[in-house]
Amino acid sequence: MDQIFQRLSSAFIYTLPLKAAIPFGYFLFYKYSFLKILEILTFPIAIIEQSLPFGGFLLFIILFAGLVRNPKVPYFVRYNSCQALLLDIALIITSYLLRIFPIVELGSIIFVFILCIFIYSISQCMFGVEPEIPLISKSARMQI
Repeated sequence: MDQIFQRLSSAFIYTLPLKAAIPFGYFLFYKYSFLKILEILTFPIAIIEQSLPFGGFLLFIILFAGLVRNPKVPYFVRYNSCQALLLDIALIITSYLLRIFPIVELGSIIFVFILCIFIYSISQCMFGVEPEIPLISKSARMQI
């Protein structure tokens, strides 16, 4: 039972970078309405971020201090939490770069890329395998 909870919680944490990627895919959401299901998946994260002042920052601090840096939390959950946070940081940096250089097509590519990472990571978590994402996985292991 404990391993099932670890797998589910690790998979749920990957909704954080998916929620951060949704603004990149606004054109795709307009063109393909079935993608709005992804907004439903990220609804719990959106509630947490919007209900608290500085909700996104507080969620980041809670996940980093409460999960990634806590040695009492199982390694599998810590590793996936760290990867999700690193993906979120990469998306924040990318969003600032796209504000400077507004390229609409690049935003759609980033959204599809993060969606693929989301699907891959969730499937790996359900099998109990650590997802290997180039550059991110190595950084996550160094943080833990």
